[in-house]
This record gives sequence, C-alpha cells and structure tokens, in this order.
Amino acid sequence: MSLEKQAGVRKVVHVAVAVIRGEDGRILIARRPDDKHMGGYWEFPGGKVEEGELITTALNRELKEELDIEAGHFQKLISIRHDYPDKLVYLDTWWAEDIKGQPRGNEGQEIRWVELKELPELNFPPANGPIVTAALLPTRYMITGPFDAAAELLEKVSYQIEQGIELIQFRAPWLDEAAYQHLARELHHLCRETSVKLLLKGGPDKLANTWCDGLHLTSKQLQQDGVDWRAACRQGQWLAASCHNQQQIDRAAKLGVDFVTLSPVMPTNTHPGCETLGEERAAELTEGCPIPVFWLGGMSIADEPTIIESGAQGVAAVGAFWSQIQ
Repeated sequence: MSLEKQAGVRKVVHVAVAVIRGEDGRILIARRPDDKHMGGYWEFPGGKVEEGELITTALNRELKEELDIEAGHFQKLISIRHDYPDKLVYLDTWWAEDIKGQPRGNEGQEIRWVELKELPELNFPPANGPIVTAALLPTRYMITGPFDAAAELLEKVSYQIEQGIELIQFRAPWLDEAAYQHLARELHHLCRETSVKLLLKGGPDKLANTWCDGLHLTSKQLQQDGVDWRAACRQGQWLAASCHNQQQIDRAAKLGVDFVTLSPVMPTNTHPGCETLGEERAAELTEGCPIPVFWLGGMSIADEPTIIESGAQGVAAVGAFWSQIQ
C-alpha cells in the first residue's frame, strides 16, 4: 500500500533510518546533543527523504552529512508508522553495511560502536524500540514439527542449530503438560550451549521459569482479558504472538508483544483448503504493523529475500526446517 493511501489527506514525512553494521557485527550509534529534542538519547542516523529521491541515495546522503561515511550495501529491516493528527511519520529503516570511510561526528555528536546485545540497555527514543527489536531478531524462526520420540526432536533441533538457526518455538500440542515441560527443559539445555533462544507455548506461568527465553501466544490467547503478558515477562524474555488479520496485529501491539507471525500467507500441506492471505495482503498488513513480522505458511528459505524486501523480518516455518532431516 502506498504512503499516500495510508495517510489519506495528511502529510507524509518519509524518514530514512540506517542501522550501521560493521564487519565485526557491531552497530554504530550516535548520541543526540543535549540541546536538541530528545537530547542525550542514542539514535540511529537518518533524515527526511526528499521527493523523488531513492531511499538508498537518501541513506547515503544522511550518512555522509552526519558521519562522513557511505555504505556499499543496504538491506530492508523494518518500516514503522507514527500517526499524528496532521501527519504520518514513516520510519523506513535499513541495514547499512560495507562501510566506506572512517566515521566521525560531523555535528559534534558522540558516536560509539556497540555490540548488538548492548542495544536494549541503551536509551533510545521510544519510537526506536521496534527498530532495536528487529535488529536483535534473526531472519529465520523455526517452529518444531511432529516427532515420535524425544531423540527425534533433539536430533532435528540439533541439526538446525548447526545450520545456523537462532530462534526456535517449541510447539507440541499433543503432549500433556508434564511431558511438554520435561522436553522443553531438554531443549533449553541444548539451545543454551549455542545461545539459541527457545520460545515456549502455554500460559504466563511458563515465563516464571528462569530458563525460559520467552513465550509465543496463540491468536486466542491474544483476546484473553485480565492477563498482563508483558508484565509477566522478565527482562530479556521475548513475547511473540500468532496473528491472522489486522485486528489481531493491533491487539498484539497494544499488549506489548515484541514480534508476530502472520499466517497463512500461502497454502500449506498441513492445512489444505484454508483461506490464505497471499503475498500482496501479507505485505499490506506487514507495512502497517508497528513491530517485526515473520511470514508463516507455505514459506521456504528461498522466499526469504522476497519476504525481507516486503518489509517483514523473515521466514517462520515448520516444514521448511523440519523436513530437511529425516
């Protein structure tokens, strides 16, 4: 959906934002001068996109003006809208890599290279929260599939960790609570060795486990009243949710969910005949979502570039990962 359609008659302020990643994986940030709005906060460099200007041109123009550098490669990260009575601010955020030049604060601002894991500990303007989340999240989110025994589960998860998977949802609705809890702990020990994050299914009590990395809510759980899911999370725990339409996305954002899966985008073998969103509608819902979105349903690893270009975080899947090892 175009910015004009989203905004109606309101003015659209298109802002290009760069999350600069060095060769060592560290992120370059700058501190706003104390005499400016939001003074003292850290920020990602960027500025207004001129009419008719390519986003990559705008990004490099701002990088040159602010930091005396240019980037040789850009990749879409996330787009965030902020609605005001008279205007819509559209934060068009991209990874910036292959940095040319030695960065310096051309405007006298303090700059710093930091590790990704340090970002949540720094003071960014509230609008930058989803950008920090998107930067921390990987582009692939594996959901466990059917298994007959614990050994099969552990083998398949181990294989995917070796392939680079960093975020896993343990889904096994056929298990009773005791069996699920036992296997969740087994998976946690496996994931902990490689710093892989394991999200569980279930109620807020799961979050009380010191070893729980987070929880993935069903769309039904999103509608429950009287449960403060965000308050139940400890610092560092992820809170995710399954969404299928705009209403559920709005609800997830209101509850403080960190990211969502959007499904089903395309037909799947597990849900034949189920109505799908299609890539165009999925892109529209993603564009209007204020938090990172993984596309789920009929997605393959080969779809990842297209999904990211559409503004989504990446691929969430069962089959694309689970069926790779028999």
